[in-house]
Amino acid sequence: MHEASYALTIVDTVMEALKKEGLENVKVTKVIIKIGELSLVDPVALRNAFEAYSLGSPLEGAELEIEVVPSKFVCKRCGHEWTFKDVYPELKANIPVIHLYPHLVKDLLKCPKCNSSEVEIVQGTEFVIEGFEYQESNE
Repeated sequence: MHEASYALTIVDTVMEALKKEGLENVKVTKVIIKIGELSLVDPVALRNAFEAYSLGSPLEGAELEIEVVPSKFVCKRCGHEWTFKDVYPELKANIPVIHLYPHLVKDLLKCPKCNSSEVEIVQGTEFVIEGFEYQESNE
């Protein structure tokens, strides 16, 4: 379950940012992240892990806003573009592998138009903390 490692990274990164900016007496109310579709992250598991890892910190109780970035592939040979959803039926058996190693999806894909294996992942592997919102703490 790599959702736990994502959640820990989110908490650690925001805590570092708070310290760096001298924001010691604040309560984080929202954390905004973008995560690629190819990571196959379960948003419920991610939120649960975030909730657990943020206990006792300024992030406790913060909303975790998750934007899932859709995948996009391009064939280097013919230029055709497509998404993960377009080829999901062919990849269904490999979902557990893709879940753990999203970068391997490139090795499992062929262009649906020309059948070339020269495929580039344009988007869908992101993990970005876009920002966070906070308010002054009364504590």
